Amino acid sequence: MELEFKPHKILCKSCKKEPSVITLSTTKTFLCAPCFNNFFEKKVKETIEKYRMFDLKDRVGVFLSGGKDSTTLMAVLKKLYPDLHLQGIYLNLGIRYHSEMVEGVVKELCQKLEVPLYVYNLPEREGYFIDDFIFTSFKDKICSACGTIKRNLFSKIAKELGLTVIATGHHLDDTVSTMFTLFIQGDFSSLIKLSPVLPPLYSGQAKKVKPLYKTPEKEILYYAKLNQLPFETSPCPHGELTPIKKYKKVIEELEKVNPQIKYQLLSVFNRRLIPLLKPSEEEVLETCLTCGEITSSSSKICARCKRISLLEKVSEKTLEVTAEEFLKQTKELEDHNWVLLDLREKEDFERHPIKGACWIPSSLISEGEKKFYKFLKPYKKKILFFTCYSEKLSYLFTLRARKMGFKAYNLKDFENLVKLKIKGD
Repeated sequence: MELEFKPHKILCKSCKKEPSVITLSTTKTFLCAPCFNNFFEKKVKETIEKYRMFDLKDRVGVFLSGGKDSTTLMAVLKKLYPDLHLQGIYLNLGIRYHSEMVEGVVKELCQKLEVPLYVYNLPEREGYFIDDFIFTSFKDKICSACGTIKRNLFSKIAKELGLTVIATGHHLDDTVSTMFTLFIQGDFSSLIKLSPVLPPLYSGQAKKVKPLYKTPEKEILYYAKLNQLPFETSPCPHGELTPIKKYKKVIEELEKVNPQIKYQLLSVFNRRLIPLLKPSEEEVLETCLTCGEITSSSSKICARCKRISLLEKVSEKTLEVTAEEFLKQTKELEDHNWVLLDLREKEDFERHPIKGACWIPSSLISEGEKKFYKFLKPYKKKILFFTCYSEKLSYLFTLRARKMGFKAYNLKDFENLVKLKIKGD
């Protein structure tokens, strides 16, 4: 999203004193920074009170992703309810070159707000990485597997910490685009879960609430930037162009014609659709035979355990190799069975070439799937080794190639590779 805070010639509509810096796209209202903050916080508070999300007796946990949404949610709750018991929670999912970086941002936020933080490190606690799903049938829909595991952990961690409420950063754009997608897919039963408040399904489970339910995504970004909140802008490397993201773009185009379209869709959803979809019978809940958590699965094995069982069938989960491992492995292979793909700038590649390496443009990572696959197709029967000054970039290429069926590895420690290659020559 483009974002500029340049003073307008028009005065703030609220205080009528200060120059406005923000224009609300839905109402074309001009506001200065302090008045925008008041407007934003008032809207969040009204949403919380309207849906009776929590009171001061509750223990509220906010699951922080490091992004602008959950970051803003935590900051606003702390400001609106200074006496509320707030608990920050971060799930380190073991996504290489991403999770550790985001954890640092989350720690900075909680220190700034003086809110306690609980970190759940998935690889340390459970022995696997979200990245490992690249070796399963979920390789091209890792977001689905990740979402299932996170939802399970939400309830588990809330129970461990004695929380009564879980607050998430889902906003107006999330709700409307998801609603639109589920409606098109005919998945009406899942629409109910988009309500602003989801009561506990069983005794001891925390209530789930969405205080940003009526807040547009762009206003959240404004608030985070205006108040200098630390948040991570680098997207998750597993981020996929899901149907929800596609329909989100469609709704954004409709908004250009009708600025109120998101609010109108949300109103129809709340007032007309939800009352028709409420289940007549309570869901039958069982105890998962594997982990002991509550599940609605008729097999008595929860979705999370079903996903993890797929990982247990995978014996080799290597996505990265060192320079030494690369040289050792390629010595045992015929030259036509592997290729080293160099992602450096072409000028660097030509000035300091690595013997036997082929250059590919790093910009390919931002291209569509068809173009990416077409470029790599000549190497389909080879083992691919990606290398670059930036291990994070070469890792992104590795993940994307794996999702498309290539046998690919990220070659770490580039400088050591160059030294060993020279030494070997």
